[in-house]
Amino acid sequence: MPNPATQALPRKSYKHPCLIARALDILGDRWTLLILRDLMSGLQRYGDILESCGGMSPNLLSSRLKRLEADGLVERHYFRELPPRVEYSLTEMGWAVRPVLLSLIQWSRDWTDAELGPESIGDELSADFVVRVLPALAFDPERARNLVATMTIEINDCDDASGSCWSFDVRGGHLHPRRDILPDSEVHLVTDTTGFFRFIRCESVPGECGELTGDAAVATAIQSCFQSH
Repeated sequence: MPNPATQALPRKSYKHPCLIARALDILGDRWTLLILRDLMSGLQRYGDILESCGGMSPNLLSSRLKRLEADGLVERHYFRELPPRVEYSLTEMGWAVRPVLLSLIQWSRDWTDAELGPESIGDELSADFVVRVLPALAFDPERARNLVATMTIEINDCDDASGSCWSFDVRGGHLHPRRDILPDSEVHLVTDTTGFFRFIRCESVPGECGELTGDAAVATAIQSCFQSH
């Protein structure tokens, strides 16, 4: 059901009862799916999302976030700190877009020459992008339905300082990536780029992907939630 709050926000509509058209009324604007991708892969702050979506203007990002919030896909969280902090997160409606993104990825694999691998890091993509997006979209929520676990992965051959360390918080059937180290992570993997891909692609057991400390069973349980390639 349309949210009355959206009436105050300008929108181009197909004005057609077709279900595809109605979905595109919400998801079809330029940058919208990429903003949802970034929220799924651990970005929560306006500035981080803006940096990730190179070429999008600040005003356009503000407009898209307001629209997504009004449509019920995104929640805005205001923290009364000094300075104040604002973060965004997905609602269940927002998370429900994930299969659409996965279908687009598979279509791109089948019909274009695009692929995400170690060779992508460098001129084309930052390590930060690959480390957060690949796990988020390779994750299988069904396998993680009853899993609550945390893990930190540190990539020691990463030239991109912001992408060298990420933590994975698994809860509620979702993977919640975040930059930096979770102080109470149950397991910590120090590896290189090749080892990171071996872990995510389930090509080697966690202990063979790098230097593993902490509960190896937790690392195995998290790895089992990724879809092998």
